Amino acid sequence: MKDSIASIRSTDARLLKRSCESLLGIASGLIADGDLNDKEIVFLATWLADHPELSDTWPGEVVYARVRSTLADGIVSPEEREHLKMTLEELVGGSFAADGAVSAGSTNLPIDQDAVVSMQEKSFCFTGQFLFGTRSKCERTVVENGGKVLPVGKKLDFLVVGELASKDWKYSAHGTKIEAAIGTRKAGGATKIISEAQWVCALPRGIL
Repeated sequence: MKDSIASIRSTDARLLKRSCESLLGIASGLIADGDLNDKEIVFLATWLADHPELSDTWPGEVVYARVRSTLADGIVSPEEREHLKMTLEELVGGSFAADGAVSAGSTNLPIDQDAVVSMQEKSFCFTGQFLFGTRSKCERTVVENGGKVLPVGKKLDFLVVGELASKDWKYSAHGTKIEAAIGTRKAGGATKIISEAQWVCALPRGIL
């Protein structure tokens, strides 16, 4: 029985890896010319719908949700198009592992990997760019789920770093907030620095 379960899990893992590799190939082709048109977005949406296993893995679930959100009202705005294009560029650029997990790039940031993240009555600040959506969408999601948005300071519980953050974070604009959070901790604050993936995992199921 255990051997059978192990075999099924191994097969599932191989299929998931193959789907992730296919997604990488498709994303690469779609952005090869530096443009992303409506027909290409619809094609990607159709392909993702045929590969539902990706909708429950990171970052596949966010790409899936981003495409669905982009096409929700039948109109692709310039902001939505650019954000989706940026998401695919980051995916192709190797920021994510082939099995759908966040790569070691995130570990270049001072992330508290063991932080226990909850939403109710907790405060959040966001820095960088997010696969989940715009920063305002992230902040609105926190408030809608019982949390609050605060600037970096001793009362802040979590600083969330977007997955599209530069690996050279110390030299970027969002690096200022990270440095500030580290400073407040040295001064007695309890702010945890977490990745976008950790934050998304704390959201209620089905919110993407």
